[in-house]
Amino acid sequence: PAHLGPCGVGRYQSASGQKVSLELKPLSALQPGVNSGAVVLGKVVFSLTTEEKVPFTFGLVDSDGPCYAVMVYNMVQSWGVLIGDSVAIPEPNLRLHQIQHKGKDYSFSSVRVETPLLLVVNGKPQGSSSQAAATVASRSQCE
Repeated sequence: PAHLGPCGVGRYQSASGQKVSLELKPLSALQPGVNSGAVVLGKVVFSLTTEEKVPFTFGLVDSDGPCYAVMVYNMVQSWGVLIGDSVAIPEPNLRLHQIQHKGKDYSFSSVRVETPLLLVVNGKPQGSSSQAAATVASRSQCE
């Protein structure tokens, strides 16, 4: 599909720098950890806003149906996706969460994305302006 952008037809460059072909997989076929050689494509159905701003979290569904939380780190505060956007995630990193709260068990799956540069939104790769710059702070201490 066109919404895969550079993730389709063997044009994706992996973290190792090699061009690789990615196989489109449903979210439900992902295994815990990094799914090398795979790409998922879905629609945004919600986004969460928190005081901390990081990670930016949104819900992604594909034709198989279940909703997965996508947690994007290292993005600028102005970056985000909108409900209805198509998002492709190459080599997705699946996390399984199990939480107990007030005597009840909750479980959900999430995809961790280290930088928005990895995402393709509506067929377009995200530019370098979407990634937060690293900053270093120092403070002099008197002895």
